Amino acid sequence: MKFILTADWHLRASRPRCRIDNDWIETQRNAINQVYKIALKKKSNVIIVGDIFNSNSDTSFQCIQLVQDFAKKLADDGLSCYVLAGNHDLLYHSTENIKKSAVGILLESKNIFLIKELFETKYLLSGEKINYSASNFDESDNKHAEMVFKHTLCFPDMKSIPPNVDAFTAKELTEEFPNATWIFTGDYHHNFYYEKNGKHVVNPGCLLRQAVDFKDYQCGVYFIDTDYEIVDFIPIIDNEQFVDDNYILKQEERTERIESFVDKLKNTKNISLDFIDNVKKAMKSNNFDSEMNDLLFELLGV
Repeated sequence: MKFILTADWHLRASRPRCRIDNDWIETQRNAINQVYKIALKKKSNVIIVGDIFNSNSDTSFQCIQLVQDFAKKLADDGLSCYVLAGNHDLLYHSTENIKKSAVGILLESKNIFLIKELFETKYLLSGEKINYSASNFDESDNKHAEMVFKHTLCFPDMKSIPPNVDAFTAKELTEEFPNATWIFTGDYHHNFYYEKNGKHVVNPGCLLRQAVDFKDYQCGVYFIDTDYEIVDFIPIIDNEQFVDDNYILKQEERTERIESFVDKLKNTKNISLDFIDNVKKAMKSNNFDSEMNDLLFELLGV
């Protein structure tokens, strides 16, 4: 079986703080269109392993339409889109609420299906029965599955797991599913491929950089062919120049200025019991510039 593996699109209408793109919706559309072109070139269906959207409650129609348009283009070429809901997709992190989510809307759309329907279709067409599991974080797992799709936090090794984070390593996940030859995950935003003793764990990572510490990260998807054991990483072009950390520097400067003001306030003479009066005295005695004065007036609400 061959397909394009992707996850963690985190589609959103509002531009992430670290991005300076002129049109964030168009940036997302461009990335999704790259996935479409890869699928077309490889003549392969697309599987999205969770977190299609960034929010389970305020997903915009524009974001839903991005996926619907993608699926329509796949349909025109005889290909399909299969999905699994992630924790960001589901209200209260429960699959019972899938019909109340944007993923629920997708499943009512043309050419977008749950992953299980891929295996049902394959069985009908070829008669080949694959014992698989396609589960969310809150669903029970099929421990006897030979192929697993799971939206769960999985790292390539123990040293990659941050402190106090509850997660699997790739090796632990193969032990969790002892009969599985192939395990495909979402949730961890860095791509990796783990293979040992004929067992494969593939995590595609995020589609676009949405955090400043991903500036040098290469986003992409995987082309998978389980019959020939092919796992090819294919990059998605995302201009790193649109990832900017100035907002962090401005935040740090703002904090420093506030701390500096507090220190000066401590040294202001003639302190009264009126806080606002004290602040005004400090402003006068320390000759703050206009920007600092504006910030203080904003904080005081005066």
